Amino acid sequence: MTYDTDEDDRFTKLDIRCLEDDDSGRRKCFFEKGLSALLIDKHFVLLYVPKDGAKMRIIRPESDPYHREQNLHLWEEIGDYVDDEHDQPTAPVSMRPEKRATLLALLKAHPDSYWWIDVLCARTDTPLDIMGDIYACCLECIAMIDCEPSLLPKLHIEKNTREELFEFNFYGRPSLELFERGKRLYANYPQLIAQLYQLQRSVWWKRVWTWQEMALPYGNVRLIAETDDNHFQTNTITISDLINCFKNALDIFSYLNASDTEGCKDKTDEVRYKSTQFMSEIYQARTFNKHRIEEKTPPRYVFLMTSLAGSRRRCMDPVDYVYGVLGMFQFKIPRMSDPNAVWQRFLSELEKYTEPMMNDKFELEGHKYKLTAFDDRAYLKDLREAKDMSDVYTYVCTMKADYSDSE
Repeated sequence: MTYDTDEDDRFTKLDIRCLEDDDSGRRKCFFEKGLSALLIDKHFVLLYVPKDGAKMRIIRPESDPYHREQNLHLWEEIGDYVDDEHDQPTAPVSMRPEKRATLLALLKAHPDSYWWIDVLCARTDTPLDIMGDIYACCLECIAMIDCEPSLLPKLHIEKNTREELFEFNFYGRPSLELFERGKRLYANYPQLIAQLYQLQRSVWWKRVWTWQEMALPYGNVRLIAETDDNHFQTNTITISDLINCFKNALDIFSYLNASDTEGCKDKTDEVRYKSTQFMSEIYQARTFNKHRIEEKTPPRYVFLMTSLAGSRRRCMDPVDYVYGVLGMFQFKIPRMSDPNAVWQRFLSELEKYTEPMMNDKFELEGHKYKLTAFDDRAYLKDLREAKDMSDVYTYVCTMKADYSDSE
C-alpha cells in the first residue's frame, strides 16, 4: 500500500503516512494487531470490486484466505450489482437513486479493491462493538455526506500553523498579531464562517454512529457529497482539512468579536456558540484518538468527554448512545437490548479505564485539577429518556480543583 503525491490522483492509492510517521512503532503495532483480529473474525465481511468489471461480491476473510487483504470504509446500497458470500444476489438495501449513483461511480473507479460498507456489510447479528474495531483499522474512510457538491472544495484554504485548536481566549481582546491575522483571513475568506455553518447543518453530523466514523480511522476521513457522481474525485475535503478551516475560522471569530464595525460582533454571536461546539467535538475526538495509543492523559480525556457532553447527536435506539462510542475506548460489550443494562456496563468499564488516571494532577488554563468519581446522577441516567448525547454524558466526566501544592 502506498500513497501518491499527485493531488489529481489522490483517490487511487492509500495514504499510509499515518503508519510511517511512528517513531515508537506503537501505532503500527496497534493497527496490525487490530487488522489481524478482524481478518479472522467471522462477523467481518468486505465488498470486493473485481478488476475485470465482473459482478461485485461479498467476501468473508475469515473463511477466504485469498481475500485477506486491506480494508477501507464507506456507505452503501447495491442489490442487483452484488453477490453475497454464497454467490447469491445480495438482499436489497434501501438507498436513494442519486446516492447510489455516486457510490457505484466511486466503486467503478477502484477496480480490484476491498470495501467495508456499513449498510451492506453489517448484519443484524453483527456484534455492535466490532464497528469501532473496523473504523480504527481504516487507512482511509470515505464518508458520503448530505451537502451541496460545490460546498466542499470551497473549504480548501491556506494552512494554519497553530498546533492546537484553542490557543487563546477568543472572547477576550486578541493580541495585535492575532487581530491582524484574523482581519487578513476575513478579507480573503469572507464566507468561511457561513460555509462552515452550512456544512454543520448536514444531517450526517447529527447521527451518533457517524461520530466513530469521523473519529477513529487511522488515516484520512474524506468527505464527498452523496449526490456528486461526476466530480467526487475533486469535490472533496478531509477532516484534517476541515480542522484547518476551524483554526482559521476561530482567528476570524476573534477578529470580528473585537471589531465593532458593521455590527460584526452581533453577527458572529448568532452562530459562534453552535459553531465552536461543532468544531470542538470533531477536533477533540480526532485528537484523543491520535494520542490514545501512546498514552492516556487526564486532560485529553476531560476534553473528549466534555465535547461529548456538549454533543447534539441523536439516535433511534437508546443503546447506540453507548455502542456508538465503544471503539474509542476499546471496550467490548456484547449486544444487549436493555438500554440501562448497557449503560451500567459501560460505566463499570469506564471506571476501570479512568482508575489509573485518578491520582494524576493536571493543569487547565493555569489551574490544577484531579479527576473524581462520576457524579451520582450518571448512574441514575435512563437512556430511554435521553434527547441527545449531551443528555447522556453530562455527569460522566467530573473533576475538582487540587490545592495540595498551594500551601
